[in-house]
Amino acid sequence: MSEMVRVTASNQKKALELAREELAAKLETELEVNIEQLEVRQVGKKGGFLGFGAKKVYQITFNEEGLSQREEEILDMTTEGLQMDGAFEIRVADEGVLLKVIPAEGEGDPVKYQAVKVALEKKEIVQIDWQLVQEAVHEADDEWIKIAPRLPELDKDAELKIEISDDKLRAFISYFPPLGGKELSTDDIVRILNEENISFGIKEEKITSLVKRDKEVENLLIAEGRPPVEGSDAKFIYHFEKNKESIGTKREDGSIDYYDLGIITNVNPGDVLVTKEAPQPGKPGKTITGEEIQPPEPKDKELPGGKNVERKDDNTLVASIAGQVVVDGNKINVLPIYEVNGDVDLSTGNIDFVGNVVVKGNVMEGFKVKASGNVEVNGHVFAAHIDAGGSVIIKKGFVGKNKYHIHAQGDVQAKFIENGIIKTEQSLIVTDAIMHSQISVGKSVEVTQNKGLLVGGLTRASNLIEANIIGSHLATATQLEVGIDPELKNKIKELEEDISETKVNLDKSLKALDILEKLKKQTGSLPQAKQLMYVRLQSTTNKLQDAIDEKKAQVKQLNEKFDNVDGGRIIVNRKIYPGVSISIGKSQLNVYNPMNATSFIEREGDITQVPV
Repeated sequence: MSEMVRVTASNQKKALELAREELAAKLETELEVNIEQLEVRQVGKKGGFLGFGAKKVYQITFNEEGLSQREEEILDMTTEGLQMDGAFEIRVADEGVLLKVIPAEGEGDPVKYQAVKVALEKKEIVQIDWQLVQEAVHEADDEWIKIAPRLPELDKDAELKIEISDDKLRAFISYFPPLGGKELSTDDIVRILNEENISFGIKEEKITSLVKRDKEVENLLIAEGRPPVEGSDAKFIYHFEKNKESIGTKREDGSIDYYDLGIITNVNPGDVLVTKEAPQPGKPGKTITGEEIQPPEPKDKELPGGKNVERKDDNTLVASIAGQVVVDGNKINVLPIYEVNGDVDLSTGNIDFVGNVVVKGNVMEGFKVKASGNVEVNGHVFAAHIDAGGSVIIKKGFVGKNKYHIHAQGDVQAKFIENGIIKTEQSLIVTDAIMHSQISVGKSVEVTQNKGLLVGGLTRASNLIEANIIGSHLATATQLEVGIDPELKNKIKELEEDISETKVNLDKSLKALDILEKLKKQTGSLPQAKQLMYVRLQSTTNKLQDAIDEKKAQVKQLNEKFDNVDGGRIIVNRKIYPGVSISIGKSQLNVYNPMNATSFIEREGDITQVPV
């Protein structure tokens, strides 16, 4: 509401005093206003005798809602075009039960008749003119209409319902505003909480927010206890590296011996493997009813003893034989190496061993070698399957006949691979040649010693493919892929555009909220219409922020996938031939002419040659 008066005074200060008196008389009330509520504008002058005693005419506007005309304009501008759902209000006045339906903004959802009907029935209002209700919902003209007579005997006081969680650490309050009846005071709410024995962790600011509230509130956290702090369970300290990684060991001349990984942890009898730290107690908590909550007892643990280990005392585990340490689930074992002195053939059958396997001869066609640790074959693997929980070393070659595989969690090393299927989470290192094979590795493929040939088939690596010679003078089809799904970048771009668009709407919503917060601070409370707008803007802001957070989480997840293959590269030490197809990320390149010593990387969406 706004009122305007004109006064004649010698200065602006005097004009304000006169205006306050006149407005108070006009409105039949004593004004308690801030200076921000009065807009002063000089509109003329009244002259005295010979210019002496001249006075000025002021026009003073009183805005009860506390917003200046400029602020109202800013509020209208910031909310214009903002998507907001429709809303409705029900009020019991002297003249009857009133309904106001506010239209949706932008593409927001309009108020549904059924929602209004449910709300009215929930409030147990009788003698409702449902035809008027339907018309109000249809028109949604933001005007109060009478839909039922007021029956004083049916007036309801404000109500509270309190729910306490089973663990008594939280209490939730549901508030139902009065319908023509008595409102709840702060003391009333505190008294009701005390009747429920709630005495600890009460959120006073939440109580204040409920006083004279005209909207229902459901499950508002009104009190919160202090949960107990858990202690720490017993924990183990391992005196060996549980997850060693290596691509080889250095020889005296500085070169790398790829056959000697150096990843085996050798121990002798009496070597300490594991020590245990005792459990530590926690701290008690407190319920909202003032009861102490004891933390759970911290758990002790048994030492993870397995095969060929023994306890030196209650907190120490040592090796009982010479061998290598193998972690199998939650057990620590010291295992000897399983050795096959000849070939894996009919005389041995398939090998399935918990530990490392060394085959002195060959693995013959059709057989399987499976080990939880490393597999080392001094000869060839002829059309056989090798599965290892660690690394695989084949000192001669692997012939796969396009159906036999080597699967490993560690590195795979061989002299040559022909028509084989290789899959490893780490790297593949081949000294002579990879021919017409299907290769998929988690890190890199290296064919850099001796001839160093990579020809035919499909070779995939996350980080690096390096060979001396790639392809052949016969233009043999050879596919190389470094990187990940090219659709990821497009997906990230779409998500980032969505985030930017949503941020524009969020900024508008936050700006409108800031204006209303300023008004609330000036006047102590918001007029009913502005309070409803405030609630709707809060809901809109939360929806927009949730949408931004969700999309940012998706972008982060996709970026992490890109980060894992950062620096993808293909290196050719001697020559690459026509017939080779290169993919790095989403970019592709076909080789049509022979090229000497070069490398390929992705740069700004294209595959670029750079010197080795």
